[in-house]
Amino acid sequence: MYVIGTAGHVDHGKSTLVKALTGIDPDRLQEEKDRGMTIDLGFAWLKLPSGQEVSIVDVPGHERFIKNMLAGVGGIDVALLVVAADEGPMPQTDEHLAILDLLGISRGVVALTKADLVDDEWMELVKAEVEERLTPTSLANSPLIPVSAVTGRGLPELLSTLDSLLKAIPPKRDVAKPRVPVDRVFTIAGFGTVVTGTLIDGDLKVGQEVEILPSGKKTRIRGIQSHKRKVDTAHPGSRVAVNLASIATDEIQRGEVMTTSGWLRPTKAVDIKLRLIKAAPKPLEQGDSLTFHTGATETVAKLSLLDANTLEPGQTGWAQLRLADPVAVARGDLFIVRIPSPSFTVGGGSVVDPHPKRHRRFQEELLRKLSTLEQGSPEEIALGQLPPATPLDLHTLSLRTGLPQDQLRQAVSTLLTQGDALLLEGSKAGSSDHPVLNSQSIVISTHAWSDLKERVEAMLASFHAEYPLRRGMPREEVRSRTGLDARAFSRVEARLIAEGVVVEEGPLMTRSGHQVTFTEGQQRRVSELLAFLKDTGVSPPSTLDLLTRFGLDSEVLAALVDQGRLVQVTPEIVVEKQVYDTLVQTVVELIRSRGSITVATMRDHFNTSRKYALALLEQLDEKRVTRRVGDERVLF
Repeated sequence: MYVIGTAGHVDHGKSTLVKALTGIDPDRLQEEKDRGMTIDLGFAWLKLPSGQEVSIVDVPGHERFIKNMLAGVGGIDVALLVVAADEGPMPQTDEHLAILDLLGISRGVVALTKADLVDDEWMELVKAEVEERLTPTSLANSPLIPVSAVTGRGLPELLSTLDSLLKAIPPKRDVAKPRVPVDRVFTIAGFGTVVTGTLIDGDLKVGQEVEILPSGKKTRIRGIQSHKRKVDTAHPGSRVAVNLASIATDEIQRGEVMTTSGWLRPTKAVDIKLRLIKAAPKPLEQGDSLTFHTGATETVAKLSLLDANTLEPGQTGWAQLRLADPVAVARGDLFIVRIPSPSFTVGGGSVVDPHPKRHRRFQEELLRKLSTLEQGSPEEIALGQLPPATPLDLHTLSLRTGLPQDQLRQAVSTLLTQGDALLLEGSKAGSSDHPVLNSQSIVISTHAWSDLKERVEAMLASFHAEYPLRRGMPREEVRSRTGLDARAFSRVEARLIAEGVVVEEGPLMTRSGHQVTFTEGQQRRVSELLAFLKDTGVSPPSTLDLLTRFGLDSEVLAALVDQGRLVQVTPEIVVEKQVYDTLVQTVVELIRSRGSITVATMRDHFNTSRKYALALLEQLDEKRVTRRVGDERVLF
């Protein structure tokens, strides 16, 4: 299904021509009929001589309604530029033509209407003037056909020409990411809310859940019509009217986008390639305010030029627009910008990055990245959108690049084969020569992996230097300092282990080769401490007293506990490991022989104080050796 869009000056007969071609009056508002002037979008359809059915979007021609024209012109495949033969090109002819050129619409036909009002000599003059206007635009060499809606002159030739143009258009893109820029919202009694628009980039089906962006409201498709016929599935390029469930008309507005959930995120900034038309009344400067039009939406934007101080008429440059309102756009979407006063179309281009950071200006690396995003191969685009120091899953990478999933998977597969990227797949990292990629696959550029690996190694080396007697750094602390989420970090850790960079020890991460080693002096005092604790049994001095007595610090004590040579009963009580093991064995035997023991039994048997007996039993409860029942302990 394809869409033809009208364009042209007010009163040049666009709506009259559409009615003559289709039998449908596109002027649906009473005000339009009363004034004899189109002020909003109108819609019709027709069957061409080949049998192909096409939609027609009729746009207003008056300068005051350019924003309405822009809401409908974005989704068209063929332009039907209407020029009245008795007047020739007029101001809105030029502005509409500039808009079509900025949107890259290269297939079109010019209908020279009201041909019944002029003679052949005048018609030839008008043709020459129109051809001159078309020459520097994307519609250069478009056929010019004199027509009359009154006499029917030229209408068969016009239909035949449109038919030929549409036959040459390749199939509409289907990347399984359906979008409908909403250009009309209304209600039908007994059905509820209906939205209309031109479907792009994927199929829509009855029963499908959809999301309205940027509001984020979710709803379900109750029904779909195209050209007033019910369909179960609508395909890209179709003009659709979609009946939505459980949502009111005041919850949706023109300019929002209906799409499937989970892939399109609204943004308040876009990096763009901006072309200023030669007819622009003045250069654009840093900080200028503009109106930004894309799809069916319009918002105010502030301009930041990235590679120049001013953009002269006819020039092209890189820029970022900071938007007053969030808009739902994807990479590659086309746009128009206008100056607000006096209101005039001055430029347009394509969205290169829909979710950029705020940039410093005149950065060569940034300009190279934007150029790659605009013109690079899928592999270059994917590699350019991988973060410089962290991994990314393919779902998020797809959002960043705007590439279809199949194309992205192929591009990433090529990057993996070439060694430009690595696949992080948990314990299987790097084990497969032909990995199966899906939206959850996590990849990282080879350069970023090298940087990340160095960061982790340096982090652990610094930790080991500061705490040489600690076995390793808490895993969660390493994750937090890398800034990775848990899923990505687990993949990173697995690859680091596989490459022999780190060793995992329970909740700790250790740099490979690190060993806890006491100095000669520390080792001597440790030996004295352990011998002393063997002699003192289950009633040792407090931890502080022990450290003071043997000239040791808490790091040494923690290392001995970590090595299993001491058991930390409480922060104030440590027991030598063999003493502790004997204690546990004795308690188990006592309970087996007696059925249970009490704190008093424990105290008396080990000739210690209640303080130590209670602490030791609570430790055994914690270790699930014993279990408290009332005032007694039984085996767990």
